[in-house]
Amino acid sequence: MTRPNGRRFRCLTKKCCAAWAAPGGTTLHSWTASVSGPALHGKGLRIVSAPMTPTGYLPQAEGTITTVRWRYSFASTPPNGLQAYLCNAQRCMLLPGAEGLTEAFGGDDAAKGFVFAFQVPGRGALTPVLFGQSNQVTVSFR
Repeated sequence: MTRPNGRRFRCLTKKCCAAWAAPGGTTLHSWTASVSGPALHGKGLRIVSAPMTPTGYLPQAEGTITTVRWRYSFASTPPNGLQAYLCNAQRCMLLPGAEGLTEAFGGDDAAKGFVFAFQVPGRGALTPVLFGQSNQVTVSFR
């Protein structure tokens, strides 16, 4: 095998080979964060979760995002028309479902955090209140 610096080496363990076998010849890293989901009390209001950010030191070469995996849940079934977004400092993405994987944030700074934003179209109170349970992201980067 060849290291990113061009020198050849021989892997003695599978773990060693997996670390160097990432696309583009660089080791991939990831961080995961979760927060409690927000409560939605009314229609037509965009409610934002607490920020989800990496903790500690990020072992990074470039620190650019490759993929983001998300998951959110509520204590009860959300009403039809719920709009869920995943946002970082550069952009927001309308989510197609309660969990998934996207490359939409590819190239963005992996050290920055994410928030979820939720909205139910319309006006007036949301009865019953929709209580969030969990919001989670796993950010993969190189």
